[in-house]
Amino acid sequence: MFSFQSHARDGSVEPIVNGLAVWLTHHPRGLLMFTQSVLVALREETEALSTVLRTLDAAQFDQPTNCPPWDLRELVVHTAASVGIRTPFPSADAQSVPSSAADYYRRPERSTSEYRQSNVDLTRQLARQLPADTSPAQWFDEVTQDALTKLSHDDLNRIVLISRRGAMKLADYVLTRVVSLAAHGLDVALTLGRPSWTTPAAMTVIRPVFVELMGAEPPASLNWDDQALLATATGRRALTAEEQERLGPLRERIPVLS
Repeated sequence: MFSFQSHARDGSVEPIVNGLAVWLTHHPRGLLMFTQSVLVALREETEALSTVLRTLDAAQFDQPTNCPPWDLRELVVHTAASVGIRTPFPSADAQSVPSSAADYYRRPERSTSEYRQSNVDLTRQLARQLPADTSPAQWFDEVTQDALTKLSHDDLNRIVLISRRGAMKLADYVLTRVVSLAAHGLDVALTLGRPSWTTPAAMTVIRPVFVELMGAEPPASLNWDDQALLATATGRRALTAEEQERLGPLRERIPVLS
């Protein structure tokens, strides 16, 4: 886990909430490390989920999930589609101000019932179009491996236009795909009653996004490990009364996304 601190004018020590992100985006070596790290995280998180999906039989994909009304087949289809790249990313205008990965989750429409219902309907439509001889696990592998291949040949420092989202650095958009894989991988684990398998590579790059959306690091007294932070920040685990008390005003920002 990365820890950054600075000394305030009064001599006290205060955390730099986004210190890692600042260094990564302003230092040439840090920029290279960041772009490499997000692609590694995407690859490792994809493989971790794929490994589990390949062990499931057809009947297991029909079971309900903790993301109603989707069954597991639909959840897997949604997860793969969120990573898939159908067309090349167009470059943004040179004057565009790119949004950050955290900004991606600040879009007001994400909290609307219309947005959620659209996701449900589009996913169900896509799941119905899956070829009869293709399992959800096979389709997941095909879509995600195609995306990884395309990204490995692209410039992740490029400022691109994301459909209905605007300008983003491609590496930051890839980071949001890591978040999607980690969150929905946790959904699959919860559905199957298994321990979560979120990779260290994924948690290293997505933790700063959660911290930025919360506005501060969670209090150390909570003793949250990365898995607890992922489950809580994404609304997969409810806060206890004690945790709410220790979080204070920060509790109003949790979950930071769903």
